[in-house]
Amino acid sequence: MKYKPYSVRAPAFDPLSGGIRVMYGLYGWLLAKGQIVYLNAKYNNDDFIAIYPEIYHGNDTGAKTVVRYILNKPGVMTTYGIPGPTSFDPNDKIYVFSKLYDTFGVDDDHLMFLPILNLNLFKVKKGKRKNRCVFVGKGIDIDLKETKGLKRITRELAMDQRGLADYLNTCEIMYSFENPTAMNEIARLCGVRVVFIPDGAMTTYTKKDLETKYEPGMNGISWGLQDDQKLDTEAFRGHYEALRAKFSKKLDKFIEETQK
Repeated sequence: MKYKPYSVRAPAFDPLSGGIRVMYGLYGWLLAKGQIVYLNAKYNNDDFIAIYPEIYHGNDTGAKTVVRYILNKPGVMTTYGIPGPTSFDPNDKIYVFSKLYDTFGVDDDHLMFLPILNLNLFKVKKGKRKNRCVFVGKGIDIDLKETKGLKRITRELAMDQRGLADYLNTCEIMYSFENPTAMNEIARLCGVRVVFIPDGAMTTYTKKDLETKYEPGMNGISWGLQDDQKLDTEAFRGHYEALRAKFSKKLDKFIEETQK
């Protein structure tokens, strides 16, 4: 059998963009599986497989086989201010990052949650936890007495991923105005309980949606200020590691199907 190469289509790398990190993560996983794969490549013939996130219109690589990896509900996210498409060619192969974004009704093999976080970096360290912090993300920083004067996790702080891990290990609670977001997973891996403020969120997911459809789950995330959800850090880390193992098996099936 002749194996077809892959072209993973993605914007320039940005460590703070979850979607971009997923596409680069997929590139790395395919390499680790022994596949021939490049980023944003156009081959001399069309006998290759192009993988696009849902934000891309058309098939600018000219690939014969096209995969759409749906990282959010189609049309929600933009590329350079241009909204992504809301429908795709019926011949495209559809894979969905999370049940939250599955508007296609795909089967379980086509749900591929890719855990992107560095477990060697984001982990619990010994030391005192005396701080509380705030992550706004895509939410709205509404005026709350509980978050007034607390340190915000800014883009500048988050760009230094090791510094972020060190800082979070001084915190006991992170107030978050966004959910879902990888930052909530980063906090929990570092032993920080998350208090999600739904009134400040841009998303409209319910607590049940996030408990049942978002793969990392709600261990350690309180829904509002009155909730008091405990964090079982060991259980959450084990769950996250299990998601990695699950993705590895699903990627094997992905390769098998796309290479047909």
